[in-house]
Formats: sequence, structure tokens, C-alpha cells
Amino acid sequence: MTKYLAYLLLFFTLFFFIGCAGRQEKVNEILQSHGATQMHRDYQRIIELLTTYKEKLDARNPSSYSKGQQNYIYNELKYNKNTIRIKHNNHYLKSYDDYFRVAFDKNIDIPDRNDFLIIGLYKLIWDTYEIEKGHQITTLSYHQDEFKRLYYYLEVLKWKIKTAKDKNDNYLFLTWQNNWQVELQQKMKLGTKPSWEMIENLGFIKMHKESILDPSNFNFEILLSQMIFHVKNSARIIGDEPLDIGLEAMISLVLFL
Repeated sequence: MTKYLAYLLLFFTLFFFIGCAGRQEKVNEILQSHGATQMHRDYQRIIELLTTYKEKLDARNPSSYSKGQQNYIYNELKYNKNTIRIKHNNHYLKSYDDYFRVAFDKNIDIPDRNDFLIIGLYKLIWDTYEIEKGHQITTLSYHQDEFKRLYYYLEVLKWKIKTAKDKNDNYLFLTWQNNWQVELQQKMKLGTKPSWEMIENLGFIKMHKESILDPSNFNFEILLSQMIFHVKNSARIIGDEPLDIGLEAMISLVLFL
């Protein structure tokens, strides 16, 4: 009788642990599926932010994008396509690094510089989230290192967009600068010495469209910071989020520089 009870106790013990393991496996599947859905939402939000970024960048730099392919780019973003390619020096560019290199080229005759930047960003995001595979069932389908790379690229791009200049010392992209600051820089390059009278006669100040007390425009940096937030959230879902390392260390991990 004692032997029978021992076997019975062993049976129920094994049944209990097998049941717990099965329930835990089911819970893990649900969490992975929920995580994949959250990551898809992160992607959608990033694309919304990128679309807004393009709108603002084109408005701020109206001579640096192609009106003819504007709708084409917006359709790519809206419908999750990745068919667009742009020529440079009579060759179609392929990787996002190729697009970034052209976007930050110091030559002053780069046409549609905005478009090279936006398409490079889009292709980088597309590759990281593996959109060509469709909606992923679980988070196991994603690669953690790719999200870390995307994070570092966005951090470097945020700095690069703000600081990069062409060979004539003009900013490649006008983002944070007020119009009067740009006008002042151009006058100083022509040899005009800055004075209070000269500043008062700058076009945007004289017409009362801007003031020297106006803060810099942080909208572009905020949009990129919001993209970075969603990338970190996705990275956190599938594993450890990227480390906040110094800019020089991030630059060493970015290929297009």
C-alpha cells in the first residue's frame, strides 16, 4: 500500500510539473506574440514620425528635394514598400549607407539632398524591422543586434544633421537654425563685420518675422529622439536595450561616415 501511494504521488508530481511547463510555454508564446505586435506598432509610429520629418525638412530646405518624386516617396512610406531607388552619378544606389554618403557629401551640387537622407533612413528602418517578411508572429524572428545598430545610426544622424557643412562652410541641412542666423552667417562670409545695426537690418528681423531672442528650432531633434525612443522600446522587447555610449563610440559603429 505504501509503495502504491508512493507511485501515485510520483505520478501527480510529474503531471503537475509537466502541466506547469506547458502553461509556462503557452505564456511565453503569448508574450512573444504580444511583443511582436508592439514592435509592429513601434515601426508604424517611426514611419509616421519620418513622414513628418520629411515634410518639415522639405519646408525648411525647399530647394533640396525633388518635387517630381515627392509623392512616390510618400507612397513608399505609407504603403510599406521598398521599391524606390535614386541615381547618383548615373548609378542607382543600393544600401542605406550609399544614400547617407550622398546625403552628407560636402559637394555643393548634390541635388535632392533631402531625398537621399530620407530614403536612407527608410531603408535602414525597413531592413531592421524586416518588413519584407510581413508581420512577424513572435519576437524570436527579430535580431537584437540590428536594433542596436539602428539606435546608434539614429543617434549619429541626429548629431550629423545638426552639424554637417559643405566645403563652403554652409550647413547641409537647415534644421535648428533660425533664418536670421543663416542670413548673418552668409553676410559674415562675404566679409561683413557683425554689428547691432547689421543684425537689425537682417531680412527676417527687419520684417518682424523673427527675433534674436527666439529659441532655436528643436522640432527636428525632437522627432528623431521620438524615433529613437521607439527603437529602444523594440530592442527592450527582444532583449537588452542598446547601451548609452559616447558619440565617438557610436560613430565607430556607423559605416557611412
